[in-house]
Amino acid sequence: MAGNTMDRKEFMATLGRTGARVCMCGAVLGMTAAAAAGSPEPERPAEAASTAGEPPPSKPGDKSAARAVKRMEFVDGWVPRFFHIVDEQLDEPTRRRLMAANGKACFCAWAPNQPRRPEPATAERIAAWVAERGQAAGYSMDGDTVVFEYLGSAETGESSPEDVCLCPTVEAQNARTMSPTYCWCSVGYVKEMHERIFGRTVVVELARSVLMGDKRCQFRITPA
Repeated sequence: MAGNTMDRKEFMATLGRTGARVCMCGAVLGMTAAAAAGSPEPERPAEAASTAGEPPPSKPGDKSAARAVKRMEFVDGWVPRFFHIVDEQLDEPTRRRLMAANGKACFCAWAPNQPRRPEPATAERIAAWVAERGQAAGYSMDGDTVVFEYLGSAETGESSPEDVCLCPTVEAQNARTMSPTYCWCSVGYVKEMHERIFGRTVVVELARSVLMGDKRCQFRITPA
């Protein structure tokens, strides 16, 4: 599975190239139409006809921008339908455990070389670490609990908009279309990330989530 997985930076770059190619396709079609104005247009088979600005037809297995767009359109419909079934078929503890395990695997694939702190960080060291990053990076303290809010994209390193899930798989979804069960993937991701940083087990609570109708996703991280 790992060999077929595209990392997030490559995923976003591919989408960017997809958009550029689709726009270029529209531009070429437009110029061709302008050059041919006033001249009879040869007949074309119905299946070859396409509207300017639309991706050309594609078929399964195509290594093309048009096929990538088609696959993403399919995923946008498949994912919320699948999680509706997951909610119907699995009890809540099982759903949470399953998604948290996937979130851990996602972090391990995203940052496979990030080391785990060799010695457990003390409460004082954790507080100092949070203070170094500050609220601009989404960190604050509430007693001994670390409060972490996603303010930026791991893919771009830039500020992210509100009301948008930062997971590329469901960034087109919202609280009306997507089950919040999906958010437990982020719980597993955040837990693995901070257990490596702090060198100790942590308990992660999902406090807020875009897919629950909030502006941003927020987590409460308490050292065990």
